[in-house]
Amino acid sequence: MARRLIIIAVILILSLVLYFTGLSFTGLSRPEPAQWASASSSEDQAYQWFRKNTAARLRGVAVVVHGLNLKPERMQTVIADLNSAGIDVLNVSLRGHGRNFTWNGSISLDEARLESFRNVSYRLWLDEVRGAYLKARQRAAEKKVPLFFVGYSLGGLLGCNLLLTDSTVSYDRLILFAPALSMTAESYLLKPLMPFPNLVIDSLAPVSYRSNDGTPMAAYKAVFEAVEYFHNNADPRLNIPTAVFLDEKDEFISSSRLQETVARRDLHRWRIHRVQKGPDGSERLSHHMLIDEAGVGRDTWRQMTAVMKQYVTMKDD
Repeated sequence: MARRLIIIAVILILSLVLYFTGLSFTGLSRPEPAQWASASSSEDQAYQWFRKNTAARLRGVAVVVHGLNLKPERMQTVIADLNSAGIDVLNVSLRGHGRNFTWNGSISLDEARLESFRNVSYRLWLDEVRGAYLKARQRAAEKKVPLFFVGYSLGGLLGCNLLLTDSTVSYDRLILFAPALSMTAESYLLKPLMPFPNLVIDSLAPVSYRSNDGTPMAAYKAVFEAVEYFHNNADPRLNIPTAVFLDEKDEFISSSRLQETVARRDLHRWRIHRVQKGPDGSERLSHHMLIDEAGVGRDTWRQMTAVMKQYVTMKDD
């Protein structure tokens, strides 16, 4: 408790110093709009198809969306398991991640990606997920197969919010890895810094996982807005067969609050699968990182994979 109060005090003091002194950070200036192309993402930057294994029968189509500041390609383990189960996958790169950024050649690619990350918004990300949905829905309709949504953390939140925002959106099943639907109190300690969207908070994730060296407050603002929208609008439209993978030691997602939300909203078709990191799970990765064997350990990942494949191959609830 004392540690939390100290952190809050430090953040508040920093916020006041920035507000009253106008202190600038190196590299935090935002480029003039004329320097950059339109904020709309080109399809080859935002979306990439991964087809099912040749030998497998096509059983469905899935949209896969990564988490905040995570490299989209880190979802490849999940994608490979879906492909082996006969699922065509459309992998989404949200703006500011992977190849989804604008570059004019005057700065490095990494700097350009970070600048795009500084200009994101909740609505921009939601529109990108909607674009993926339309593409995947068309393919599922053509092939007469089910349509699934698979999201990790921020991705899971955006997938749920799209269902709540657009009445024309419909999925047969959801698979959510540590969805950012109910965050821990510590996660909100950054809120006092929201008036400074260009401020970048260094990432503690390993380099091989993070898309950028840090996350700008503009991106955190988008996450907070998305969480608020979810809690203000969650309703029975979400009550479709859903598998939720959750570690009770998750540093960012409140397991108890999420379970309370599921019960309060009467999401009786949701199933929460508790994940316990095995002894071979990497200590460098947080309990929030539930998307591959390195994060949770071999045996745990095998159990998670079995559940995921069951959800995309079952015919009934």
